[in-house]
Amino acid sequence: MNIGIVGAGKIVKEALPVMEQIAEYNFQSLVSSGRNPENVEKLQKQFNIKHIYDSYDVFLADDTIDTIYLAVPNHLHFDYARKAIKQHKHVICEKPFTLTKAELLELKNLAEVHQVIIIEAITNLYLNNFDALKRSLHEIGDSKIAQFNYSQYSSRYDDFKKDIIQPAFDPTKGGGALMDINVYNIHLAIALFGKPNGVAYFANIENNIDTSGILQLNYDGIKVVCIGAKDSSSDNQSYIQGDKATINIKGPTNELKAFELKYNDGGAQSYQVNQHEHRMYEEFVKIAEIINEKNFDIATQKLEHSIQVIEVLELALDSAHIELGPSVK
Repeated sequence: MNIGIVGAGKIVKEALPVMEQIAEYNFQSLVSSGRNPENVEKLQKQFNIKHIYDSYDVFLADDTIDTIYLAVPNHLHFDYARKAIKQHKHVICEKPFTLTKAELLELKNLAEVHQVIIIEAITNLYLNNFDALKRSLHEIGDSKIAQFNYSQYSSRYDDFKKDIIQPAFDPTKGGGALMDINVYNIHLAIALFGKPNGVAYFANIENNIDTSGILQLNYDGIKVVCIGAKDSSSDNQSYIQGDKATINIKGPTNELKAFELKYNDGGAQSYQVNQHEHRMYEEFVKIAEIINEKNFDIATQKLEHSIQVIEVLELALDSAHIELGPSVK
């Protein structure tokens, strides 16, 4: 695929070396959202990107691009994706796909009209360890309790406490711990257990944004807690407890580096079947397959999952009385 990259920040700097290892990605062009113009020329030279632009509209008019990778602040996802779809581009969008369900449904309908694939880049669901984890659920018997924890002290939190507000902590730009870090836990929970029938979010709120919080997801057969923090850290151990065994996921849930199955009788089995040391590799390989093969069936399944995730995010924000988006004062 001939891919155009939108953004030049931290996530792009991490993603491009991974994409470079995958033959399907041909770096065609790059445009900055305006936040990191100093990075654009460096990235062009480092990754032999053919064209750079300072206008998104001009970038989209480049007919050599068939797919865009969207890595801009959360509040820009909807508008940037909508414009790309109207130009008949496939869209790979960093999480969260949009800030509201209504926005994502609009993108879905528009993508169907223009016959393009839109897909959310969410690392953990594409890892081989996720497939092994899902297959292992039957080994633990009836699932009772799940606790997913991804807590990482943000390098931007110190600035935030000094009233230097960057997008990751800006409510007008769709920031916060729920949308930035706990979203990985939510994706994992819904992929394993389906859509919950109850949602409640208990957040630590500073300057109108959640810096950490605990999300409760209620199911008929299992109770799930999702912990996400940008104002503190932990060793990020997660557990799924059943009446026959417990699954221990080691490390942050966006990586699923390894997990161990511990049986009540004392037996144990460890799993690590990821293909690559970098968490993004399998994600980009499988997304490239979906787009290159124009596999609309799988793309639709992935999008329906993303819609369920944004429904939970909306309910969680509402329960904690948090407002996000450009209209926030």
